[in-house]
Amino acid sequence: MSALPDLRHPTAGVADTHHVYRSRTGAPVLVANRYEGNGKGKFFLPYDVTKDAWKAPQLRPVYHLDRIAQANPDQPVIWVEGEKCADVLTGLGYLASTSFGGSKALAKTDLSPLAGRTVIIWPDHDEPGQSYAAKLAEELVALHRATPLILPISDALIQAHDSSSLIPKPIHRGWDVADAIAAGWGLGEIDALINSVACDLPDATAAYLTSKVPPAANDPHPPMYHKENSDPYTLPIHRDEPAPMRNDSSAALVDGLELWNTPQGEPTLRAKGHFEHWPVGSSTFRNYLAYAHYKAEGKAPSNAALDDKRRMLEGVARFEGETYPVSSRIASIGRTVYLDLGNTDWQAVAITSEGWQVVSHPPARFRRSPAMQALPVPERHENGIELLRDFLNVDSEDDFRMLVAWVLGCFHPKGPYPILILSGEQDSAKSTTAQTLRDLIDPAQPSTRSTPNSEQDLVIAAMHNHVLSFDNLSNIRPMMADAFCRIATGGGFGTRKLHTDSDEVLFNATRPCLLNGIPDLAARPDLADRAIGIHLPVIPPGKRKNLGAFNRDFAKAKPYILGALLDAVSCALGRIDSVSLSEAPRMADFAKWVVAAEDSVGWAQGAFLDSYTANRARSDQAAVEANPVALAILSLMDGRQRWSGTATELKQTLRDRFPALTEDSNTFPRSEARFGAALRRVQPVLRRQGVNIVFSREGKAGMRVIELRM
Repeated sequence: MSALPDLRHPTAGVADTHHVYRSRTGAPVLVANRYEGNGKGKFFLPYDVTKDAWKAPQLRPVYHLDRIAQANPDQPVIWVEGEKCADVLTGLGYLASTSFGGSKALAKTDLSPLAGRTVIIWPDHDEPGQSYAAKLAEELVALHRATPLILPISDALIQAHDSSSLIPKPIHRGWDVADAIAAGWGLGEIDALINSVACDLPDATAAYLTSKVPPAANDPHPPMYHKENSDPYTLPIHRDEPAPMRNDSSAALVDGLELWNTPQGEPTLRAKGHFEHWPVGSSTFRNYLAYAHYKAEGKAPSNAALDDKRRMLEGVARFEGETYPVSSRIASIGRTVYLDLGNTDWQAVAITSEGWQVVSHPPARFRRSPAMQALPVPERHENGIELLRDFLNVDSEDDFRMLVAWVLGCFHPKGPYPILILSGEQDSAKSTTAQTLRDLIDPAQPSTRSTPNSEQDLVIAAMHNHVLSFDNLSNIRPMMADAFCRIATGGGFGTRKLHTDSDEVLFNATRPCLLNGIPDLAARPDLADRAIGIHLPVIPPGKRKNLGAFNRDFAKAKPYILGALLDAVSCALGRIDSVSLSEAPRMADFAKWVVAAEDSVGWAQGAFLDSYTANRARSDQAAVEANPVALAILSLMDGRQRWSGTATELKQTLRDRFPALTEDSNTFPRSEARFGAALRRVQPVLRRQGVNIVFSREGKAGMRVIELRM
């Protein structure tokens, strides 16, 4: 970050002053570049360090966040207008902060680090300063249960505490704490002002009074406060109520909304209070408009009026709004991964290489489906992963390790993701195991679904879920096997938009998939090549658990298990760039991600790759045994080194030699085209069994020849 002082704007040049906004750990996030002259007066230009762009990020940290994060929670924070004021107070030993962009951008500032704190607000001596202070106080009380104290700056107040007559009288418009310190004020005057003045809140009937007690306000032990109102959170501040609708026909019909687009052109909203993201065409947004109209007009709007307003807002979002990606449950911005907790406060967990924390206003924008369920607030536990053992029915360390690895892979923000296939007899807890694994990252109701009937059903499920879980499958049709392969490793899908002939809905994403059934479902080698197959043992009658007790125990352990998984994800983010695989397996990105997390889950170096290699070998064997084409070719090559001929000759040879394997036309193709496609599909798994299939052309006619080599 040594290059930050050398920042040079393409047109404005080098700033006169740089003010660096940092993360909790001290990493630079935003630089406020202050320009004093150039004939344009004072102005600021923001620089986003993460995106290397001359633009303020959508969600901004408070100034001196790293100092606040390290300070005693009981130490008051003095909130001022502008970085200059915060810096001069910090120089005197106070804990001071501000926001970038002033009152107009306050909604884009993450105030959650001030939750539960006492915040002394020192506004500038002007009307905008008072308005900014009142707005900030409302945010702190309504959303963060903080205790804001507004200093009522006035000529009389300052004169009463200016015992040495250092401050010119009267104080000028815009006078601030930096002016006071520049005039000669120090700790004594500032402490006296804070500790002896009644600090007014927006509601005068619930004023907080400060009593003058030692030590000074800049001491880690704060001044003592008492209040006339017994409950500081009963202020008449209604930040969560819908904003009134205006009667004009301008673009901004609803206050407090940010209208924007997804890359696919889906307009959504961002409501004040906590931030919620809903498509403008959704029933939630329609209900919001109806309620806002009722609050403003005292009556419900007509369907026609409601549709007109919704369409107008949709147009504003589509043609005037900025474009942002929208995610389901997992998102990434820069080197930070965000996990949507799915709770009513729209909280998320921000995960970096340095750790994780719950945040109230994540910059990532999430889509929620009606099926989404909330995750618990995670908690740290040194043996959190081990707690998971009691809730998984596996009979080997390798299988347990692969199930944990699959869940860790689900936290990767982009994929690809291996398909988890659970098989086993009845009473092997396949459905319970599937629900347990899904509940650790993307709980939903219902947790599992029946077999999708079409690719369109699969795409619709993927648009509204991060994890796709399908229960009690008896087989997977070839078309759906192809769809599962594409959605696990990345691929585009398109379908006709409802009620239109020409509009198309495009979907391009990667999702973790979980399938379970009694038979082995990975009969197609291309599906097996992307899968982790786990065979669950039958649970003896004496060891079966009551489902109610199982769910209660899992609910108690889940916050700790989730916390341990988040620790592992943080570890993976920190080590991923240093991981190098000597031999990259199929799904190499997944393997690299889990290897990077090994230290956090207590696995020995190389333990995961050993388990993964063994699992793939078992999957290959199962895929060969379930595929007549692969099994017939292996049988043909038993005891020989080479076979050569055309596709027709190979097909006929296999049918003549192994009639029991090839009699079913559904599993052993009859046409040359389908037979050739089946050969290419089994190529990877046969190669790992020692049989190479080589396609070539010979002779002047270019006849295609197939050669089998051991």
